[in-house]
Order: sequence, then C-alpha cells, then structure tokens
Amino acid sequence: MQQNQVTVTPPQVSLNDTLTVKCADNHFPQTHYVILDETNRVIRKGCINDRINEFKLSMVGIAAGVYRFQMGGCEYRFVVREEMQG
Repeated sequence: MQQNQVTVTPPQVSLNDTLTVKCADNHFPQTHYVILDETNRVIRKGCINDRINEFKLSMVGIAAGVYRFQMGGCEYRFVVREEMQG
C-alpha cells in the first residue's frame, strides 16, 4: 500500500493562527480529517476536496493545549499556545 507523505506545520501555533497541511503527492490519501485533544475528545473534524494537495486550518475557537491531527493513517502532534507578548 502506497503511503502519501502528509505534513502539518508549524508544530506550535498561536491562538487564532492557522496550521498548514500539505501532501507530497497530487492529492491527500483521505478526504476526512479529525483534530483530537489529549483526552481523545474530537475537537474538530472535516472533509476536504480530493483534488488539492494543501489546505489551511484555522485555530480560532481552539483553546491552548496539545492536539493531534489525524488523516487516514497519518497522525501529527501540534501545540496551540497563548499569544507571545512582544
């Protein structure tokens, strides 16, 4: 079974910022994704167009904490953090 390479960046994102999800191939291996918190509670889920190889996810409404992005057999950990004071 061929496995597409999916990446989620950045590994740490500020509140109300965006995550970028990319696929090395012309399309993602699955069209459905889910974001889980540390207790495995579904925070967000969605479906994407099967003809894209990149999309952005807004973190608006997601509290600071540690989360996992899952799509097909791929899983990536990321952190939503409070805004840094400049």
